[in-house]
Amino acid sequence: MKQYFNLAASLITGLLLLITPACSSDRDDIIDYNIVDVQEGPSKNDVLNIPTDAAYLGDSIRYTRTYALSTHPIKKVSASTTQNGHIAVFGGYKEQTAIYIYAKADNESIDLTDEQIKTILEKYYNIESYANDTEIVANVSEKSDVIQGTDYRKLRVSIKIFTPESVSTALSIAKGSIMVKNISGNNHTAKSISGSIKYIDSSGRNFTVESESGYIGMINTSASESMNTKLSKGNIQLVLPKDTKATLDLQSSTNINAYILNSSNFKGTTSKTKVQGKLNGGGFQINSASGMGVIVFRWYENNEKY
Repeated sequence: MKQYFNLAASLITGLLLLITPACSSDRDDIIDYNIVDVQEGPSKNDVLNIPTDAAYLGDSIRYTRTYALSTHPIKKVSASTTQNGHIAVFGGYKEQTAIYIYAKADNESIDLTDEQIKTILEKYYNIESYANDTEIVANVSEKSDVIQGTDYRKLRVSIKIFTPESVSTALSIAKGSIMVKNISGNNHTAKSISGSIKYIDSSGRNFTVESESGYIGMINTSASESMNTKLSKGNIQLVLPKDTKATLDLQSSTNINAYILNSSNFKGTTSKTKVQGKLNGGGFQINSASGMGVIVFRWYENNEKY
């Protein structure tokens, strides 16, 4: 009987030895991405009302389009301009979505009346601003089939869009700035030739932000799958929450400032121009590349202003 008992004990011990490696508590190589699509559109988290006061609108506003979210449950924002200016997208609005389009002389030394600007816009520019069932769209470009007369003046045309928080964004601008704040949709793209691009207090599944020259800032912003920033000439700033779990691939031909990385929160390799490894155990992928410029990687501090 004792012989059979010893044999059974040996078999159990062997099985435990085989199972133990698979149950290791070392999680250095285990990444829980937990990728779940956000339910896009208006939600109970949206609490703001569209601003309509004269001080906010300014004296250069030319067009406004407002739509009820009850009939247009917006899930995506698409905006582009081939003109100098800016695109701004603000999330968190609960009852309405709106497009505000501003225009003024690109050369500030030229004094144009409101009537002149209106005439130039109608004659020389294409302006699309509308909402379909789930997408709000604003596009500005110069007409290619109109000969410029003596009345032509180049305008700086800008766009502001107010939406629910949970929307995706697809934005592009020639020269100027893009700013997105308080947005939490799934997919986000922003492109420019030159200028600044900033995502502030936002989140999503994927971010792709690219510019030829200027500045890119991802401020208090996170992703569940990937965050990709690319800049040929200029600086990139990644200012993320301290509990961010990510896999880093940062490359700059000039310099990377990532002084927050240490042996307690990062495992990988660091040099003046390259950082590759796992932050806080690893998580979503952060790819950042700057040609002639600096990449700054640091923690977000509460109440920072951008």
